[in-house]
Amino acid sequence: MRSLSKSAPADSGNEIWFLTLSDLLLLLLIFFVLLFGIALKQQGNTESTPAPRTENILPAAIKEQPVIQQVSSNPDTGSATGSLESDLLNIIDDNSGLQGITVERHSQFVVLTLPEQISFDSGQAQLKSSVWPKLKQVAFFIQNNPNLSVEIQGHTDDKPISNRHYPSNWELSADRATQVAKSLVQLGVNPAKISTKGFGEYKPLYSNNTDADRLKNRRVELQFSLSPSS
Repeated sequence: MRSLSKSAPADSGNEIWFLTLSDLLLLLLIFFVLLFGIALKQQGNTESTPAPRTENILPAAIKEQPVIQQVSSNPDTGSATGSLESDLLNIIDDNSGLQGITVERHSQFVVLTLPEQISFDSGQAQLKSSVWPKLKQVAFFIQNNPNLSVEIQGHTDDKPISNRHYPSNWELSADRATQVAKSLVQLGVNPAKISTKGFGEYKPLYSNNTDADRLKNRRVELQFSLSPSS
């Protein structure tokens, strides 16, 4: 009888420990089930949310941008340069012995060319007196057309020059263009309408292979164009 009474408390202790462990395992199982359920729910929400459709957004953004149109050339520009050419041809129609002056029309401007042989002595930048009457006509034309601007360009051949006045053709061409500009200003042209450039031998019309071609390359060009304000 004593042995039976002693075994009862031991069995009771083992049962309590087992119940405690079972409760703990059940709680852990419930915890992991809850975590798994939350994870499934979040994944379902992510998959159910539609992704933004960039193909619809991009066209809308493009439509909202201002349309930049290319400015077409003024249809009146061609007729304006044509009128310039006609007026300048009238100026040189009577050359009064000044041979070689030409007028050439481009898309945006018209060029009047003064060859060296009527304008300057070789290697010099002092204008010949014989060209002054023609420059006076050009000055009068510019004064009566305030919407014009004139770029005067000096050009030479490729023969080197070096003296106490001009160490290179560049200086000679620039001085020749400047002297023509000064003459026009003296004849009443607004200096703000005139600019000058010297190109030396770097923009030839011909190959510089013969003396005749070199002579044609030695020139001053007056480039007439419409001012931006016109």
